[in-house]
Amino acid sequence: MAPDAPRIAAAAVRLVERDFPRVPRETADVPRMPLAVRDVLGPELLATAREALTAAGVAADDTHTLGCVTASHRATSATSAYIAEVLDSHGPRWLAPECFLHYSAHSLTGRLCIELGLDGAAVTLTGPSSGIDALGYAASVIASGRLRRVLVAAAYWPPPGTRRDTGTVPLRTAAVVLTGAGGWGDVTGWRPGGGHPAVGGADDADHERSDPSEAFAALADWYRRRPGVPTELLGGGSRLVLRPGGAV
Repeated sequence: MAPDAPRIAAAAVRLVERDFPRVPRETADVPRMPLAVRDVLGPELLATAREALTAAGVAADDTHTLGCVTASHRATSATSAYIAEVLDSHGPRWLAPECFLHYSAHSLTGRLCIELGLDGAAVTLTGPSSGIDALGYAASVIASGRLRRVLVAAAYWPPPGTRRDTGTVPLRTAAVVLTGAGGWGDVTGWRPGGGHPAVGGADDADHERSDPSEAFAALADWYRRRPGVPTELLGGGSRLVLRPGGAV
């Protein structure tokens, strides 16, 4: 029997204003400062993922059947900025050792898998097209029959323009549960565009402006409205098609 078409079981998007952690002026306060990815971004993404899983009816003891694909363009760059700022201002001996655990974009995927008990495939995509490609890749995994359900997540938190900037910055996290059984709205027609900077196909301006959560927000809005016509998601040279269908 051919696998079912990948469909949307639930979608959640959260947009909050959060203070971007700043390196303290006093050296003694540096080891106690909150780390952006560990203490702010990670918990926000985890809360959004839990919201999507709950809406999809996935019980806590049934998450081991899910895979996880995360789009994280520039999200963990906050750790890089922290490392550079501490090195420039206070010196290497004042770097918090934990920061290196959150240096990689895959740290977000790892945290979701550990906290939620996800035992399926774990993949992280980066670059201008990462939001669409994460959704498309997850759909392809379901269509191939490798997994029945996948949690797809994205995070975007633009850093302050300069070290002197203060105040809040917008943090958007998003999560979608795709399923091969049930759900509404076919996720199909994925055409990766090669927008990752290591591959080429996107200029520096596109790379800097890229927000992978935009594709998730557009999908969530389409899923909420349940229109009778398909729609395209475009970004970073990649393409994805959402088509009406499935349970009402």
